[in-house]
This record gives sequence, C-alpha cells and structure tokens, in this order.
Amino acid sequence: MKRLLWLGLLFLSACWLFFIPQFTIPDVVIGTLFLALGILCTIGGVWRIVPKHLDLTYVLLLIPLVPALILVPYPYNLGLVVLAIGLLLSVIFYKVKIAQAIPLGIALAGVILVVQTAVFPLYVTFISHGHRIDAFSTVVSWVANFLGLHASTNNGIVFVQTVQQTYPVTITWEKLGCYLWLNLFLGALLLFFLLYGKRKILKTTLIFLLTSIVYIILRFIAILYGYLTSAELSIFWNPLFMMLSFLPFALLLMKLLPFKETNEDAAQVPSFGLTKKHLIALLMIFLLVFSFIGAFIFQDPGTMKNGRVLIDEYHSQWEDTIRPLDTEWYGLLSTYNYYSWAQYLSVYYDVTKNTNSPLTEGLLSTYDILILKCPTESYTMQEIQTITHFVDNGGGLYLIGDHTNVFGMNTFLNQISEEFGIRYRTDATYELGTGDLSIYQPDRLFCHPVMQQVRQFEFMTSCTLEPTSLLASARMENIIIGDRITSEPGTYATENFFRESVASPDSEYGYLLQAAAMKYGNGRVVAFTDSTVFSSFCMFTDGYPAFTLGAVSYLNRTNSYASLNIVFLCIAIISFIALIVLLRNDNKIKILWMFLCAGLFAFSTVTPLCSYLNNISYPLPIAQTDYIHVYFDQEHSSCAFSVKPSATLSNNKNNYGTFFVWTQRVGCIPSLVKTLDDATANGDIIIIVNPKQPFEESDIQMVTAYLDKGGRILLMDSIMNTASTANELIGNFGVWLSTNTYDQNVYFNRTGNESNSLIGNITAPYLTVTGGTPILNNNKNQTIGCVTEFLNKTTGGVGKLVVVVDSYTFSDAVMGGTFTEPTEPQRQIYATEFFLFNTCLKPRDILVSLP
Repeated sequence: MKRLLWLGLLFLSACWLFFIPQFTIPDVVIGTLFLALGILCTIGGVWRIVPKHLDLTYVLLLIPLVPALILVPYPYNLGLVVLAIGLLLSVIFYKVKIAQAIPLGIALAGVILVVQTAVFPLYVTFISHGHRIDAFSTVVSWVANFLGLHASTNNGIVFVQTVQQTYPVTITWEKLGCYLWLNLFLGALLLFFLLYGKRKILKTTLIFLLTSIVYIILRFIAILYGYLTSAELSIFWNPLFMMLSFLPFALLLMKLLPFKETNEDAAQVPSFGLTKKHLIALLMIFLLVFSFIGAFIFQDPGTMKNGRVLIDEYHSQWEDTIRPLDTEWYGLLSTYNYYSWAQYLSVYYDVTKNTNSPLTEGLLSTYDILILKCPTESYTMQEIQTITHFVDNGGGLYLIGDHTNVFGMNTFLNQISEEFGIRYRTDATYELGTGDLSIYQPDRLFCHPVMQQVRQFEFMTSCTLEPTSLLASARMENIIIGDRITSEPGTYATENFFRESVASPDSEYGYLLQAAAMKYGNGRVVAFTDSTVFSSFCMFTDGYPAFTLGAVSYLNRTNSYASLNIVFLCIAIISFIALIVLLRNDNKIKILWMFLCAGLFAFSTVTPLCSYLNNISYPLPIAQTDYIHVYFDQEHSSCAFSVKPSATLSNNKNNYGTFFVWTQRVGCIPSLVKTLDDATANGDIIIIVNPKQPFEESDIQMVTAYLDKGGRILLMDSIMNTASTANELIGNFGVWLSTNTYDQNVYFNRTGNESNSLIGNITAPYLTVTGGTPILNNNKNQTIGCVTEFLNKTTGGVGKLVVVVDSYTFSDAVMGGTFTEPTEPQRQIYATEFFLFNTCLKPRDILVSLP
C-alpha cells in the first residue's frame, strides 16, 4: 500500500500543471481530478502507518492557517485548503480508529502541496532568469545518436537531421519537464524526511536523483522522436502529455524505492508538549521565514528626488517625442511615436528632451531620471561611463527596448544595461500555442512597486531579459515575469527581424522575464522590453499609463536601506543554523508541525507588512499641471474601443478606437473605465457610446450630480443600436432620441450599360435629437446633435450634456484606423469630433451642418 505514495505524489505534482497558467489556460476540471486522485492515493499509502494515538492539540495549526488562507490567492492556497480539511476531519474521526488514515492522508497531501507552493516563487524566478541548459546538449546528442537519431551540437543547440530538414533544438528546463519533476522531488524529500533515518534519507535521495537524470534524458529523446514524427510543438508542454510521460517514472520509483523499510516510530505522532527549547525553535522558525521572505520582497522606500526627467532623443530615430499629435498631421508616424507618452509624463514631472547633445556629466548632473528609449545609434565609452556614474550617484535610468533587436536597439541598449547586470535578448514573445499577443495580470501577493496600480498589461510583442551573471540574478528585481508565452529567436532575414514561423523546437516557453529592475549604488535601473505599448495610438489603454507612472516613480528615488535585504538574508541563515542545532534529535512530526505553525504565522505577518509599506512608500505621483481627463464608460457602452492596428475595417463597425485616440489630438487624456461610478468620480468628460445597459435610478442621480458640479457628458447613439437605453438617461434632462425614416431610390446597373435603371425605393430609418440647444444638423435641417447646459450657482461652473447621432459616423469603419491617411470626407468627420470636444470644453454654441 505504501507504494501508492509515489502515484499520489505524481498526481499531486501534476495537478499544478492544470491549476497554474504556466503553459496553458487553467483547466479546473482536470486539475481537480488529479488532485482528488493524489489525495486518494496518499490515503491508501498511509493506511498501514496510522499513528497509535493522535493528540488533537496539533489541530491548533488551524489558527495560523486561517490568515494564510485569506492572504494566499487561488489556486496557490489549495494546499492550505486541503491541509485545513485534513485537520478538521481528524477531529471528526478521532475515535474511529479504522478511518483515521483518511484525515492523515488528506493532511499529508495538503502538506506536500504547501511545500510545493512555497518553493514555486523560487522556481519561477530561477526559470525566468535562464531557460537553456546547454551543458546537457552534448549528452543528449550522444544518447540520441546511440538511439538512432542523427544529431550534433553547436553553441549548446542540438541539430537533428531528418530526410526533410535539419531541426535546431534547445535544451531547456521546461522541455525536460523539470517543474513536474521538482514537485515530485520536493514531495519525495518530505516523505524521506518523515519515514527514514538520516543515512536512509541520503541513500534514497541519491537513488532518486540518479534515476531522475537517466529518465529525464530518455524521456526528452522520446518526446523529440514524437515531435519529429508529428511536427506538433505542444508535445513538449502539453500538461496532460507531460503528466503521462512521467507515469513510468513513478512506476519505476515504486519498484526501486517502495517505502518498505520505513521507520514506523518516526511516523508516530508524539504527545503535544512544548519545552523551552521548542519555544526558542518556534521563534527561530518565525525569524527564518520572516527574514527569508523579507529578503526577497522588501522594497527600500528610498528618498524622493525632484522628478527632473531627461528623455534622450540624440541617440534615437524611432518613437520620437518631438512633433505634436495635432489636428493636421496624420498617417503612421503621427501616432506611432512617443509624443503623448512624453506629454503625459510632463503632467507629473519636469520633462526635458535632449535632441542635440551627447550624454555628458554636466548634462546629467541637472536631472534625476534619464530615459533611453529605442536607441538607433551606439553610445561612446565616455557616455557609458557617464551613465554608470550617474546611476551610482543616485540617478534613475529607464531603458526601453523592443523585439528581435529591431533597428539594432537592443544591441545599443546592452552597451548600457550590461554594466548593471541586465541583458536584452534578440527574441520576440507571443502567447504560447496561439501566437497571439500576450497578456500579463500581476500577482497581487508579491507585486513589485512598479506594478502596484496595474491590473492588466497587454504586450504588443516584447523581447525578453536575462541577468548577465549569477550575482546579477540574485540582485535582479522581477517586475514582469510573463506566463503562457513563447520566445522565438529573431532573424536578420526579414524586414523587422521576425521569424516566419512562431513554432519551432529551438524556442523557449513558460515563464519569461519581460521587465526588471536593479539597484546599483545609490541609484536604480528599470529595463522594459516592448517599446510599442507607449506609442501614442495605444498609450492610454491596457495599464500602460499606470506602468509608466509606476516606473518613473520608482526611479525618482535614491536608495536608503538597500542593504536591509542582505541583513534579512543573514538573519535567515543564522536562524537556520540555530534550528539545526536545536532540533537535530527531535521528533520529525513535531518539527514539521512547528515549521508549519511558525512559518505560516511569519508568512501572514511579513507579506501584508511589506505590501503595506510598498503601498504607502510608492503611491502614484500627483499631477503638477492641469489636464482634461476623458473617461469612456464601458458599463453602459455596447461598443469596443480597441486601438490595436487592424488589417481591414470590415469588422470595425462597432469599434471606436480611432475616436478614442483622436481625443489626444485636442489635448485630452482618454481612459477606459468599467463603471459609471468611477467615471463620474474622476472624469472631466464622460463618453457613452451606443448604450444598452439599463440606467438605474442611482445612475441617473449620479449623472445629475455630476452635471450640476460642472461635468461634461457626450452620449452618442446609432440607429443600429436597436436595444438602446439612451432615452432612459437623457429623457431626464429634456432630450430625446426619435426614429425617422426617409425614402431612398435604388438603382440597378447592367453590365456594359453606362446608365442606371430605377427599380424601386426602400425606406431607411435614422435618428434625430429633440430638445436642448442644436449644435449639429443633417441635410434635412433636422437636429442630430444638441447641448444642454447646467449652471452651478455656487461655483459658477457649467455642466454640459451633449447628445449626438449617428455614432456609426465615428466608428473605425468610417473614420479609418489610427494609421490612416485620411480622405477629405474623413477629415471632415475628424473636424466634427474636434468641434464636439471643443464644445464640451468651452461654453459656446455654434450651429453647423454635416456635409
């Protein structure tokens, strides 16, 4: 029965592949199935080693479990949940001896899952800092040749030759299945510790490791055979296939290490009793866990600087910040630039642009933050030394690169970044399995200060980062580690260095580092990998503004307690050594209980404490100048506001991305908000397009109060919005949308005939506006746009409700995309939008007619 523990370990280890989005979208059904199988096998494995008596005092572990359960988000709290269930069941089955294996097995499964979860953040950091294991390539090549493949190695890459072509294959931790293996190893170590004496632990661990090395190599070659046969890259990372590929390994371990010669006394639960030695040990465990976690997540609050920012244009011919985004200049480069990004920064900081000078000490001495974005020219040795000296003396350095070393920018950035231990790689990232743009959602538990206010971040093809050395890896702060993404090497054979294929066996996938920070001397460095996201056409979507302010705020500090993380680490090491001395001869069950109890208390203390310190130390900066904030309400609007470039306009009839971006051309800053409540609380102007969601009485009261305080609302609707709820709102202010019809002649053109033949007419519906002061008329002199003003007698402010039909006119299908070179009719539509916004912002009434 004890052999079932190996199957239990396999199923428990594999369930994480389906709960955590490492390679695929989580599959809760399959994950729960494997979790249940793992628990059942664990119960079967401990059926004959049930303790003679169980002291219910151990159930006190539930006390520190409760706050940990609250703090740890799903699915990482699964181990805690299972452990809590096991402890509670131990009370229920306390007097039913035959059934005591049930709570024991469940609790043991919970402990195994907790240990795996505790090591998971270290695994993610380790993997993201270096995927390839080039040292394995020679061994894999030799074994592959022995087994019948034609393989050779060069620069750590295995080249496999077939009849059709030669495949380059990189050896990575993920391709070897090391995450699943690591979970198995952690569970095995825990069982060895609980069931064996010291010598037996060493012997079984060595057997496990040697067996693992042989099996992992053979497994990789077998999967490589499968890929060469099927050309299906997912064979390397498919969670179900990965679990099945380790099933023979678990069966082999059942034969080699069957848990027969276990120390039964070691598995017995001693009577609960804590001596003075145990109390000291509990304190040491608390210090160990508290200090170890603190060493990784504590962030030096630093000393705030003056916020003087220098953007270097001298070395960059891409994403410039110079030419304004105005109402005259259109086309690709008008929005594919950093003008709006720089203007947004200037709202919060004192921003200067360097256009004509090398980077000298004299120049940098008057600034607090230097931004090097998209360099297209190399830096001199003198400039590199100057920048390094600038950071060492307390300066902040913000580096922005992009995919595949396009325009050579990553090569030029590496001249600088490698001085601080950060290297930009020449690759491109995509969502694993689909090739789509990747989306990152920050983990709220261990969130870097840069990401504190970011809820979602959509990349538009980044490169990845890596540390230049082990020391740099230890000092590096992970800002964004993307999951479910693949990294494809760049190529010089195409225009933008993208590969034609995004699925090849030399790719890397899983957890990839996309943004990082480093403290250096008294200063700080932030390295980012996707320059496109800050372009004017998409700057104010998908978390980009919050990331921008978070990064610059982080850099606008000199280090004050940078060595405190090292102090924490030293305390952890000293505590660990003291624990070895104190507990070397104690009962292992009691040691495990003390580690869980004090460790959970420490975790529940240090995690919220560091999070609180980060929140109060790194708030978003306060705007130094006034600006007009336009909020696009997504709660009631039934359209999309996607600003991503589109190949065609045929599907853009209900997308208003260009209308969104064009608000920047009249000096506004647009944002998407999920609720009308948020919009009325913070927005200067609120945009509602094609409303379908009903307006509740509370919404109407909120809008009324907003208008009375001087707020501005632009509501646009379309005849195509058949479920419109616009009148539910605007009817309260004396404005109404009405449906009208007009006859339209229909002609038929015969092939080869220059004249059109009238074959009849159709009746077409359209909307008009009643009430308010007209500002737009159609060609029948009917009102299609009006404004209603609300005078606040106390403040003298004037609120405005502007209603316009037909909104379809302002959709991307008519206005074109953000890169469009407009026709004359499109320019007239643009002018109408600019007029509407100027009407919203300025108290004037002008009657115009649409062409």
